[in-house]
Amino acid sequence: MGASELLTETLPRAHANLREAYTLIQSANKMALTVPERRLISWLRLLDARAVSTNGGEGLLLADTDETLFDASPAANPASEPETQDTEIEEILFDVLYHPGIVFYQKVQSFVGRITRIDPWHRSRGTVQDETEVMALAAQISKDLHALYGQRPALMDHAVAGNLTEKHLAQNLAVALTRSFRTYLANYYASFIHLHRVAYVQYPKTKDVTTAIANIKRLSHLMAQTGESLPVNLLWPLMIWAAEEENSEERRWILESIRGLENIASNAKATGDLLEEVIRRQDEGKRRVDIRSVSQEYFASHHFAIV
Repeated sequence: MGASELLTETLPRAHANLREAYTLIQSANKMALTVPERRLISWLRLLDARAVSTNGGEGLLLADTDETLFDASPAANPASEPETQDTEIEEILFDVLYHPGIVFYQKVQSFVGRITRIDPWHRSRGTVQDETEVMALAAQISKDLHALYGQRPALMDHAVAGNLTEKHLAQNLAVALTRSFRTYLANYYASFIHLHRVAYVQYPKTKDVTTAIANIKRLSHLMAQTGESLPVNLLWPLMIWAAEEENSEERRWILESIRGLENIASNAKATGDLLEEVIRRQDEGKRRVDIRSVSQEYFASHHFAIV
């Protein structure tokens, strides 16, 4: 089953596919996994994170925090033999430069699972005891999120600032690293907004939320200035930012940016339509609305995940 099918199938079938993938991964010899298989697992974890946050699901893939599964580097497989010296050098460079970012990004996805497990779709809410438990769990998640920032890759700050140039790396590698690390960091900041909308939905924005909005805005505009299409993995940060954005011009820019990804993301139009409806309802009701509730009502069984 291809990516578009996973994204657009009916909910029961889609969740069953992810459950089957989890079972297969658990039964596999993890040390014998090939590079494409490890990359597929990383992609499935991303899909599971988006599925669980927008339309339910179990988040089984997010519970496995074995970092060896996040490794997309050919150099990390001791059973593989380099075909040529140039290939070996490229693989080592990929490992050294990209792998820390991939691990960081996959850790961010694990937070999506933790946050989702305290939402009203995955646990009881509404009583004093429920909300006390949720507040305690949310406080720990927030603490761990801040700790993760301290574990960000050493190269991330330089890449995000646009300081990687041909003096340091080949241009295509510098551009790819900059784009990837900005995307990873935007997804990190999206977790703070996601957490607030789940645990503190009735309360005003906190400093963490306003900081997250400012950073996602900055990173998104920096990527747009390159003239290239925004990366598909920016869909979630764009959407969660827009749900808290009050400036109409920024909202319009976000919607246009999301819909502009339609040629490379099969669910971009649906995501834009969903976001527009969420914003409309929030403006009318003068309060936050649950994205998943709107998604299920607006798209019935056809809308599955925002990747």
